[in-house]
Amino acid sequence: MTLETYIRYLEERKADIEAGKPIIIQVVDRDIFEAKTVRAIIAKTSEALPDGEDLWIKDDKEELGPVPWRIRILEETGEIFARPHRGAPIE
Repeated sequence: MTLETYIRYLEERKADIEAGKPIIIQVVDRDIFEAKTVRAIIAKTSEALPDGEDLWIKDDKEELGPVPWRIRILEETGEIFARPHRGAPIE
Protein backbone atom coordinates (compact mmCIF):
# COMPACT_ATOMS: atom_id res chain seq x y z
CA MET A 1 0.00 0.00 0.00
CA THR A 2 1.38 3.40 -1.02
CA LEU A 3 -0.32 6.15 0.97
CA GLU A 4 -0.37 9.91 0.43
CA THR A 5 -2.07 12.96 1.89
CA TYR A 6 -1.95 16.74 1.64
CA ILE A 7 0.33 18.89 3.78
CA ARG A 8 -2.65 21.12 4.61
CA TYR A 9 -4.36 18.27 6.48
CA LEU A 10 -1.22 17.84 8.58
CA GLU A 11 -0.78 21.55 9.27
CA GLU A 12 -4.30 21.74 10.70
CA ARG A 13 -3.41 19.08 13.31
CA LYS A 14 0.27 19.90 13.88
CA ALA A 15 0.08 20.03 17.69
CA ASP A 16 -1.65 16.65 17.90
CA ILE A 17 0.83 15.08 15.47
CA GLU A 18 3.81 16.39 17.45
CA ALA A 19 2.24 15.06 20.67
CA GLY A 20 1.79 11.60 19.11
CA LYS A 21 -2.01 11.76 19.39
CA PRO A 22 -4.28 10.02 16.88
CA ILE A 23 -5.92 12.29 14.31
CA ILE A 24 -8.65 11.88 11.70
CA ILE A 25 -7.18 12.36 8.23
CA GLN A 26 -7.86 11.48 4.62
CA VAL A 27 -5.28 9.37 2.83
CA VAL A 28 -5.19 8.04 -0.71
CA ASP A 29 -3.92 4.56 -1.51
CA ARG A 30 -2.03 5.29 -4.73
CA ASP A 31 -1.88 1.61 -5.67
CA ILE A 32 -5.67 1.41 -6.11
CA PHE A 33 -6.54 5.17 -6.25
CA GLU A 34 -8.88 4.94 -3.29
CA ALA A 35 -9.41 7.70 -0.72
CA LYS A 36 -9.99 6.67 2.88
CA THR A 37 -10.69 8.63 6.02
CA VAL A 38 -8.74 7.10 8.88
CA ARG A 39 -7.89 7.59 12.52
CA ALA A 40 -4.11 7.36 12.67
CA ILE A 41 -0.90 8.33 14.39
CA ILE A 42 1.49 10.27 12.16
CA ALA A 43 5.16 11.16 12.53
CA LYS A 44 7.69 13.02 10.38
CA THR A 45 10.38 10.34 10.72
CA SER A 46 10.65 6.57 10.72
CA GLU A 47 12.53 6.78 14.02
CA ALA A 48 9.50 8.43 15.64
CA LEU A 49 7.12 5.74 14.33
CA PRO A 50 9.13 2.62 13.45
CA ASP A 51 6.06 0.36 13.16
CA GLY A 52 4.32 2.71 10.73
CA GLU A 53 4.05 2.76 6.95
CA ASP A 54 5.38 5.41 4.58
CA LEU A 55 3.06 8.39 4.08
CA TRP A 56 3.93 10.58 1.11
CA ILE A 57 3.02 14.25 1.49
CA LYS A 58 1.61 16.32 -1.40
CA ASP A 59 1.89 20.08 -1.54
CA ASP A 60 -0.73 22.33 -3.08
CA LYS A 61 0.82 21.91 -6.53
CA GLU A 62 0.21 18.14 -6.27
CA GLU A 63 3.97 17.49 -5.93
CA LEU A 64 5.24 14.89 -3.49
CA GLY A 65 7.79 15.81 -0.84
CA PRO A 66 11.27 14.30 -1.08
CA VAL A 67 10.98 12.08 2.01
CA PRO A 68 7.90 10.24 3.30
CA TRP A 69 6.48 10.71 6.77
CA ARG A 70 5.13 7.70 8.71
CA ILE A 71 1.57 6.62 9.53
CA ARG A 72 0.05 3.90 11.68
CA ILE A 73 -3.64 3.50 10.83
CA LEU A 74 -5.73 2.61 13.85
CA GLU A 75 -9.08 2.38 12.02
CA GLU A 76 -10.97 3.46 8.93
CA THR A 77 -13.73 5.84 9.97
CA GLY A 78 -15.78 6.06 6.79
CA GLU A 79 -16.29 9.81 7.36
CA ILE A 80 -16.52 12.29 4.49
CA PHE A 81 -13.49 14.55 4.38
CA ALA A 82 -13.23 17.95 2.64
CA ARG A 83 -10.18 18.90 0.60
CA PRO A 84 -7.98 21.54 2.29
CA HIS A 85 -7.35 25.04 1.01
CA ARG A 86 -4.39 25.44 -1.34
CA GLY A 87 -1.25 27.42 -0.61
CA ALA A 88 0.87 25.48 1.88
CA PRO A 89 4.44 24.45 1.01
CA ILE A 90 5.99 21.21 2.23
CA GLU A 91 8.49 21.80 5.00
